Order: sequence, then structure tokens, then C-alpha cells
Amino acid sequence: MATLDVAHDFDRISPQYDATRDPLDAATLDRLADRLRAAGVGSLLEIGVGTGRIARPLTDAGFRLTGVDASRGMLALARAKGLPRLVRGNAYRLPFADRAVDGALFVHVLHLLEDTRAALGEATRVGRQGAFALVHPAAPDADEARRGPGRAGREEFFRVLAERGYPRPSNRGGPPARERRLLEAFPPDRLEVVTDREVTEPVARRLRLFSQGASRHTLGVPPAVLQEAVAAALARVGDATVTFRRVEALAHWATGPDA
Repeated sequence: MATLDVAHDFDRISPQYDATRDPLDAATLDRLADRLRAAGVGSLLEIGVGTGRIARPLTDAGFRLTGVDASRGMLALARAKGLPRLVRGNAYRLPFADRAVDGALFVHVLHLLEDTRAALGEATRVGRQGAFALVHPAAPDADEARRGPGRAGREEFFRVLAERGYPRPSNRGGPPARERRLLEAFPPDRLEVVTDREVTEPVARRLRLFSQGASRHTLGVPPAVLQEAVAAALARVGDATVTFRRVEALAHWATGPDA
């Protein structure tokens, strides 16, 4: 998918975005800020700033943060949160000079990158201390069923859609799995766990998020079919719960892949 297509998708889902994504909990935000400060980061470029869900609390924590995003819709919501420095651009050609900031940060964005090599090269070019990414590494000793939230519900939902003639997305396991593959392909110089906790939640919780039309993978599904698929999947999963390890880690690349 071309960068402009991705930006257009996020323009379309931006009105529902904040209501359908979990915010970072306070402990994770505090530890992320501590790790960045310890790495000598005061000025920060957040690549894929989105609606400013992470940028706003990091700015409030004292970071001199600039956000860049390709989606006009997402930037409009970030601007409404009072973020003063926002720039439209993409990760593969950042509109900033070399070493313009102390560090460049991706937060749960790696799975969206079409050209990870180029994006990391650009991030390390503009960041004096390199590039950082908050990611979901594989949880230690966790089996496949416990790796991520709502996996059973997600699988059931896309199975129902496939039965109705809408093929499932080909991203093989969702964003966390793609992040793990990218970490293997582009190993960071450092990967430090920020938070590691066990979470239990209803499988149905993730399914209801699809009903709000906030997934890029269902933008081509008619609303009536989408609601029918959610209802059918909810009936199948019932009141089941899922328990998983939520592990957040900060990856750091001091230099780009081609350095």
C-alpha cells in the first residue's frame, strides 16, 4: 500500500481513533519518559504522532516535542489537544535537518512501516541520540494464545467476515506479531522492558471496537455486513475472557541499518 493510501485510511478512521485505542497507562508513560531522559533526550520528534495521545502527556512531562504525521485528520485532532509543533510529512523523508532533535520516537508505529530500513535511517539521521521505538516484544515464556489482547476475538471476527466473502487481512498475526518480525529483521542496539504485567479482559471487548468502524482492515466492508459480522462473532465467543502478558519495551537504534 502506498503512503498516501495509508494516510487516507487514517483520515477516515481518525474520528473514532481515540475512543477505540487503549491509552498508555501512567506507569508506562512515566517509565518511558524516564528512559528517554536517561538517554539524554530532551527534544523529541514523534514520528507517526497521530492524534497526540502520547505526545500530549510527554509534552506535559517536559519534553520539547514535535510531531510528524502523514494524515491530515489525525493531525487535526492532535492540534485540538493544544500541541504546538506539528508537521505533515512521512517517515521516509522527514522534513528536518540532520541532528535536529535529541531523539526520534515511534510509538506502536513500526507495524505500519512499508520501508522500515528507510524510516530507521531517517529517524537516526535527525536524532542526535538515535531512534527509539515503544514496541511489544515477545513475552518471556508466553505461549501463542497468551501473547496479545483479544486474539481469539479477532480471529473469530475475521473468520465470520471470510464466510461472507471478505478475505481476512494478510498481516499475519496483527500489529504485535509484525513488530516482533521487524525487531528480528532490524535488531536494535538496546531493548529494555518498560512494563510487564498480566492482563485479563473479555474477548468481546475487542470485537465491539470493530463495530465502530475504526479498523483500516474493514474500511471496504459495508456497515450492515460489519455489524452483522460483529454480532455473529460475539455470539460465538460469548463471555469468554483472555489472559495475556502486556509487555512494553523501548528499542534504541544508535545508528541506521545502513550506517
